[in-house]
Amino acid sequence: MDEIANSRHIIPAIMIGGTGNRLWPLSRSNMPKQFLCLTNEKSLFQNTLARVEHPIFANPWFLTAQSFVELVNAQSEEAGNAYDGIVLEPMQRGTAAALAAVALKLAKSDPDALVLAMPADHVVGNPENFVSAVERSIPLAEDGKIVTFGIVPTEPETGFGYIRPSEPYMLNGVEIGALVEQPGGFLEKPDRERAEQFVSAGYLWNAGIFLFKVSVLAAELKRHAPETFQAANAAIDRGEDRTFSNHVVHIPSAEDFAKCPHDVPIDIAVMEKSDCVAVVPCNDIEWADIGSLSALWEISHKDMDERRNVTVGDALLNETRNCFVHAQAGRKVVLGHVDDMVVIDSEDAVVILPRHQSQRVKDIVKTLKASNAKQVKFTRSSTRSWGTVSIDRTFDSSQVCAVTLKKQVPITYRVAGAEREVWMIHGHGAAEYSEDGAFKRFQPGVPVSFREGQIVTLRNITGNAEFTYVRNEPDFDHAIEDWFPQVAKIELDVATSRFA
Repeated sequence: MDEIANSRHIIPAIMIGGTGNRLWPLSRSNMPKQFLCLTNEKSLFQNTLARVEHPIFANPWFLTAQSFVELVNAQSEEAGNAYDGIVLEPMQRGTAAALAAVALKLAKSDPDALVLAMPADHVVGNPENFVSAVERSIPLAEDGKIVTFGIVPTEPETGFGYIRPSEPYMLNGVEIGALVEQPGGFLEKPDRERAEQFVSAGYLWNAGIFLFKVSVLAAELKRHAPETFQAANAAIDRGEDRTFSNHVVHIPSAEDFAKCPHDVPIDIAVMEKSDCVAVVPCNDIEWADIGSLSALWEISHKDMDERRNVTVGDALLNETRNCFVHAQAGRKVVLGHVDDMVVIDSEDAVVILPRHQSQRVKDIVKTLKASNAKQVKFTRSSTRSWGTVSIDRTFDSSQVCAVTLKKQVPITYRVAGAEREVWMIHGHGAAEYSEDGAFKRFQPGVPVSFREGQIVTLRNITGNAEFTYVRNEPDFDHAIEDWFPQVAKIELDVATSRFA
């Protein structure tokens, strides 16, 4: 086993996307759950990166949208995790198209590369056991199987799909997994009675994590999902490699990628049809897919509270049981004489629901979207390659914000969305600004004003430069994501424009 495991490295392909609906108001369209710190001081994405910091893995590749490139890069750098490249998803077409794009891109350099495809937003409390399961699965993948990882159920869960193992796969007299036969190998989310039957029969939860040779997945896509294969293959062939922050960014042809069928998951496209699928059980990895606000309560340790409450942030609970309170917006949340409640006090929205009704957040988000509520779309802060910007306070005719320049990356932008901007530098950081090509240094405590329509360049000199940034007479619908240019967007738009 060790000889096989060390014969080559597995390339993690981490899928990063999402709409930010299920955990609203914590998550948003511009900040889906994988970028949030929900289980420890790292984001779910950073914890996923940490799981593949092991000798059996090569540096990962990411599959994501252009809008997340800077955030992905910033969080990777913050965590100290290297990666090799990014495949940009021109538009959402489902996991079949996404995995086809990654596999076909990596096949260009090595048709038999081993790839571990995994979502960025899963929780794995015991990563050592997960890595062990991946290592055990290598012989199956080398033997031409698409390996899916089945989670050993802890209860009859109705919120997950199930996998039915069939004939055991043996290596040197040891069972390391099982084949999956169709029809009936992959089962949709069951009701309670069927879930109990599935657990009793030894079925496994479908985690949506796969290990495969890229040549094998490509062949199975071509056989069972030819429309997806052809469109993705053309998109990769006609795509273009660019460079962002010293990484390869592959931009597939949007025109071709758009021909992939809409919303087709890899399970339906390939797994439910292929005769070369296997499953490896993952036991005791403490896996969770946080699909609702109540799931945050479920995965949290409650041993310190006999009333089984979970609090994050500044909260006071009196005569309450089985409640989850998330209070990190600067206010103290007080909850009294209630049971089984979820209370989320976010930066610009408060949600209170019975815990067993937390799935209803999706309906709430749908209603808010219909009214074009900005609280659904954007957070009040944004992370960029050059630093961060956040809204501290909003008044009738102004917004007070904080800006930090962390890198010596010039920011050139046209003042828009406000009649006037006022900048004031704090602390010991040093930075310069230019309105007419000649740079001047910001002086501590001395405000600098820019008018709407001006072209301004800001650049850091040393260390972090921290500012108070006031927008006077602002357009409150001008989202924070659009206040300054994203470096990634500027660098990559040259390539994407030819496919628009």
